[in-house]
Amino acid sequence: MSTKYGKLQQQFLCCYPVNKMAWSSVKLPLNWEDQQELAIPVRRSYLGGLPQHLMHLLGDQEICTTIIQRLCGPMAENKASTGSSTYAYKHYLLEPGAHITLRESTSFVAEGTTGLCTWEAALALGDYLLQHRDLVRGKNIVELGAGAGLLGIMLKLPALQLQVGQVLLTDGSEPCVQLMRENINLNFPDTPKEQIPQAEQLNWAAVSKFPWDSYAKTDLLMAADVIYDDSQFDALLGAMDYLYSRRGGGLETLLASTVRNVDTLHKFMTQLGDSGYKVTPCANVSACASHFCRDHTAAVQIISIRR
Repeated sequence: MSTKYGKLQQQFLCCYPVNKMAWSSVKLPLNWEDQQELAIPVRRSYLGGLPQHLMHLLGDQEICTTIIQRLCGPMAENKASTGSSTYAYKHYLLEPGAHITLRESTSFVAEGTTGLCTWEAALALGDYLLQHRDLVRGKNIVELGAGAGLLGIMLKLPALQLQVGQVLLTDGSEPCVQLMRENINLNFPDTPKEQIPQAEQLNWAAVSKFPWDSYAKTDLLMAADVIYDDSQFDALLGAMDYLYSRRGGGLETLLASTVRNVDTLHKFMTQLGDSGYKVTPCANVSACASHFCRDHTAAVQIISIRR
């Protein structure tokens, strides 16, 4: 696709809400070639809103039959199908030559976990890391609750040249770990193992039983959207305590959280303070500087945690 519709392409490929897409970038009238450039199929169920918005945009202008066939054809196939797809692909275009393809769940909760799709806080943390590359350069990084694996895959993309050390993605859910490994293979099909992220199952309550000696000493912990449930706070803090003690100083955690319940967030901050951690708020990346297409109206808090 030409750069003329680059923003629309970026938003569409990662299944950004159709009603929030950059329709103002479409300059009317559109000739046949312009219209055909807008036909980029992704998840079938996501295509439903696109033809309506496009037809509303074009008004009385004649619409190319190709775009109707390419967009509405998959919709008809989807309706004719007796079942619905559990997984679909999202494509994150970050910079020229740097893109991530993830297989994700089409449901927020699937197979007993919320980790099989990418949440808003992960996108916000990804933006923050790309704007502050010095935070990850040369660092060995462990992600807690890594879900579908977006951040770890981003950190190791050769095109971004972030120059990170070892990246270990962990999650307590076996389906999440399997999905992460699939997504890692999808994005690094021919890359040697030592140059790609590793994915392992980690139960926070059994953090000391994990084979840490098989991995490099951790310099940076990161986590996104892991403190929505206060019943997990003790286990998370226990895992952090173990890793900070094992590191022996110098370890930092970057934690991103969508602000859904202020009381829940405040409770975790209080427990951090009671456990001897120092919390420093981090500034969010502005919409104009964002690499990811995300909802900037959703409140996301990013903090740095040290001891």
